[in-house]
Amino acid sequence: ILTPVVSLSPVFSLQMTKSVTNPEELGGLASQMTSDYGHLALQGRMAAATAEPEEIGFQIRTRVQELGHGCIFLVQKAGALQICPTDSYTKRELIECARAVTEKVSLVLSALQAGNKGTQACITAASAVSGIIADLDTTIMFATAGTLNAENNESFADHR
Repeated sequence: ILTPVVSLSPVFSLQMTKSVTNPEELGGLASQMTSDYGHLALQGRMAAATAEPEEIGFQIRTRVQELGHGCIFLVQKAGALQICPTDSYTKRELIECARAVTEKVSLVLSALQAGNKGTQACITAASAVSGIIADLDTTIMFATAGTLNAENNESFADHR
């Protein structure tokens, strides 16, 4: 899910803002943003449906929708600037819309990170368990080879 969010990142908004001086580039950028948002909306729906607790899912869904509204306004302003490339008011509005989209992207990312806490805890736990298993495998290998010192006359095979 992070790939489409990163595509709508501040770098993209900066490209949109810089295109104020080259309005002919705005059409391609708006098309790319629309495509990236479409991917984000699909993946955001799945993330919201699986998020625990439900409040996190609601936040993800709401923030993705708010980002969509911001993208709509940004595309509209890009179209308006293409129609009248010398209008300084429309240029300022486009820049403001790009800033708003940047803010909304950061809100989506924070909601996704909040929903990711449980997943991250599972990844951390799995990594710790893998480390313990590797340590046990190493100990078994040395014990089987007979390189560990026995405290009494028992063999490793008795304990294994």
